[in-house]
Amino acid sequence: MRSEVRQWVTSIVQARQPKGPILEVGSLDINGTLRDLFPQEGYVGLDMRDGLGVDLVADILARLQKKSDPLWGKFNTAVIFETLEHTTDPAEVLVRMWRALRPGGLFIGSWCMAFPIHSCPGDYWRITPDGFRHVLEAAGFKDIEVVTEGGTLAFPVGVFATAIKDGRVPGLVEI
Repeated sequence: MRSEVRQWVTSIVQARQPKGPILEVGSLDINGTLRDLFPQEGYVGLDMRDGLGVDLVADILARLQKKSDPLWGKFNTAVIFETLEHTTDPAEVLVRMWRALRPGGLFIGSWCMAFPIHSCPGDYWRITPDGFRHVLEAAGFKDIEVVTEGGTLAFPVGVFATAIKDGRVPGLVEI
């Protein structure tokens, strides 16, 4: 895990005090983990491949399609670090994470912008701060805070975000 990501997540954990249970999407420990920063009770590390840090082998895009999924609405915190670029549909991954959260649940995530291609197994996307905000809003999150690595908008390596799930269903018009 890049030290800049760890430093940012440490500051968010100290400020926001995330509560379990926690869902981590993309939890396979390839180059370090941030799991130790979070409460461990009810922690579920989900990844497509089995290995260190993985509690549940599954594709997030194959889960949380129906409310009957046992992960639906189970978590107070959902995290994803340096993984969205490796998913074929990052916007839909964020929708699935929204579904996994309880109302008022906290999302914490990082996504690279200016970083070399690194297949694991694939490498599909990069994101700008406005793009990250947009996909989080489209997924149904509110109170979105997006920052760039080092605070620069010039050409940041990473884009970091926190957001909250409210109780409304995305796309549902309330009358």
